[in-house]
Amino acid sequence: MSLIPSFFGGRRTNVFDPFSLDIWDPFDGFFNTSAVAKVPASAQETSAFANARIDWKETPEAHVFEADLPGLKKEEVKVEVEEGKILQISGERSKEHEEKNDKWHRVERSSGKFLRRFRLPENAKIDQVKASMENGVLTVTVPKEEVKKPEVLELVKASFASDTVLTDFSSPLKFSNMSLIPSFFGGRRTNVFDPFSLDIWDPFDGFSAVANVPASARETSAFANARIDWKETPEGHVFKADLPGLKKEEVKVEVEEGKILQISGERSKEHEEKNDKWHRVERSSGKFMRRFRLPENAKIDQVKASMENGVLTVTVPKEEEKKPEVKAIEISG
Repeated sequence: MSLIPSFFGGRRTNVFDPFSLDIWDPFDGFFNTSAVAKVPASAQETSAFANARIDWKETPEAHVFEADLPGLKKEEVKVEVEEGKILQISGERSKEHEEKNDKWHRVERSSGKFLRRFRLPENAKIDQVKASMENGVLTVTVPKEEVKKPEVLELVKASFASDTVLTDFSSPLKFSNMSLIPSFFGGRRTNVFDPFSLDIWDPFDGFSAVANVPASARETSAFANARIDWKETPEGHVFKADLPGLKKEEVKVEVEEGKILQISGERSKEHEEKNDKWHRVERSSGKFMRRFRLPENAKIDQVKASMENGVLTVTVPKEEEKKPEVKAIEISG
């Protein structure tokens, strides 16, 4: 079998729509009948690199992308703008570790690649894109064109059919035909574990350049893309999910037919402010769901879950490893 697992073999579609995820099998490609393969640290590091985190934020002057790329030099990273206002960030790293003595010689090589693509909005000044790298963090700044002021209508009372409701009883409101809350799950990105077959995620889809996304909406997006890590120990498989702010009653851990582990959660929040002149209510809700195919040696009837300080830990014990049967063959002659 291959000693290096296939990190990009699994398929997971629509990462921004947690309810249409295909099943990612983290064990596919490196479990055989003997189950003796151990994934080297370099391979785990390569997987983390391939799934490099990239954050986006909007300022009054520009769109800013920040990528965590620890250990990379700026010469190993590429930032390109393709036709159709597509921003592409990619990188490649190779590493070699060697150990030897009088009895053995060990060489461990690892390499990692990643590629992310983003569709820039119409107001992006693609001829003025700037990139800088410091302390393992890549920052790409895309300046914006000046915002055209929206048409102002005189309204006595107005309410918006969205997650943010604002009622003003005294002054005129600025009103334009746009959604105040972006569609975080409208875009599509396939095969998140295969960075070379990513569809384009459009982070600007669903709201115009003049929309200011409330903090609750950004928080909801981060919650929907909750990070879940997996590691194998001699006794079992351990999954850890970062779910800050959630109670254990808001999280579900289930094992479905076919040894499918499903972790899901839901949260709702409401924030209200008012005075004599206005009344503002901001509601936010978030959901997420992740599914993993467990290996054949998983004891699904002994799965345990615990939650502490916003971190969910799911432990799946393993069956004892069967020692291969050894039969001595007599040598004649």
